Amino acid sequence: MSPSKPFSDAELAAIINGVGRSRNLPYPTAQDSTRLRSGAASGSLPQTRTETTPGDCAALVPQDPFTRWADKDINFAEGAMPPAGGQSGPTSTIMIVLRSADQDVLAKADFGYADDLAARCSQFDLAYTESGRTSTYAVQLLAAPRIGDKQHAFTQVTKPKGQGDFGMAGLRVLDGTLSITLTLSVATLNSEADAKPALDLMAELAKELISEAGRPQAPAEPSAPNSMTPEQMVALFKGMTAPGGETVSLPQAGIIGPPQGSTPTVLTPPADSPCTFDDQAYTASLAGSVSGQGQIQGATKMDYTDFTAVNMPSTAQPPYPFDARAERLRSCTSVQEILFEGTGRTWSPVAALVTAITADSSYAVAYQLSDGTGQWHVRCGARRGTLSIEAASGTASQAEAQSRADALASFFDAVFSRAGK
Repeated sequence: MSPSKPFSDAELAAIINGVGRSRNLPYPTAQDSTRLRSGAASGSLPQTRTETTPGDCAALVPQDPFTRWADKDINFAEGAMPPAGGQSGPTSTIMIVLRSADQDVLAKADFGYADDLAARCSQFDLAYTESGRTSTYAVQLLAAPRIGDKQHAFTQVTKPKGQGDFGMAGLRVLDGTLSITLTLSVATLNSEADAKPALDLMAELAKELISEAGRPQAPAEPSAPNSMTPEQMVALFKGMTAPGGETVSLPQAGIIGPPQGSTPTVLTPPADSPCTFDDQAYTASLAGSVSGQGQIQGATKMDYTDFTAVNMPSTAQPPYPFDARAERLRSCTSVQEILFEGTGRTWSPVAALVTAITADSSYAVAYQLSDGTGQWHVRCGARRGTLSIEAASGTASQAEAQSRADALASFFDAVFSRAGK
């Protein structure tokens, strides 16, 4: 029976992850819809335009991602997974988009075309423009397997086709309040026969997604109360410049924690060393926080500063994870950094710096990596209330480290002021 009630973003992500688990994939397969949606708040998503020849064939073309992320009327989730029992690769990873809304709204938005349009648009041209650059494609409709209430399949190849260009096969299915769009790259795509293996794989996945959607879904875990949403986190930095006039960008933010419907990763805590810097363990300790990563662009392309802003849940209580990190870094002359991949690198030597920032907790250090380059790095952080900011930047010499730390402290002050902290 086709679903009759709309699915939320979290429920759609749980459907994708549920199929991933049934295929014994060792990782969550859905992306964070909240993070993708937050990008619309920055106003930095590229301007896009989709045109077809003939024009009415546009009804058969899936919505581009940037438009989809900004659409608040239709819920969505995105993900990717290899075929059952297969390995991920350029031509073996199926891209997934699920959308959901009231049945009439969804049908009009994603499948709002008369039956005869598919016959008239059996072949058409597509021009997609993003940030002023246009790519053109030849699209051909294929016979689609009978799945759901309505369906169509297609191939898409660059026009003119260049040597080595991959083609793409796609399958779109409407089943009640669930819209499924699947795409898979095909190395050699010159005929409908070339697309059939990809279409068969996508048809199998579409059936699994529909089956998963029909199962009782576990209720989504409520998000921890937070004084800032991901969209507000992005908006906090919109149009901001650093005190020196440099451009500040924070394009997306999300809620720290495992995706809905996934199995949380079991983390092995590092040894309780005061001089260990472990971002994975630190991030795990901030579950429920809203977090975003951004960049301050300097005068040249290679002159930039990366920063991370975190707003803890309103229910967070001391001792705060940031304060423990700051206290450790202030007292270390050598630090072992544990990377997400499980490898490590050493910061040595580490020198404490002093800044004039007013904060509940803060740190500023300069260090060198044991990689023989001799480059110095500056890392600073500060917390006021539930909001913390950390930034990392490279400098040409230790002599420049203090001025860089002072500039970052001024940036932190500006952010806290904007946030009302």
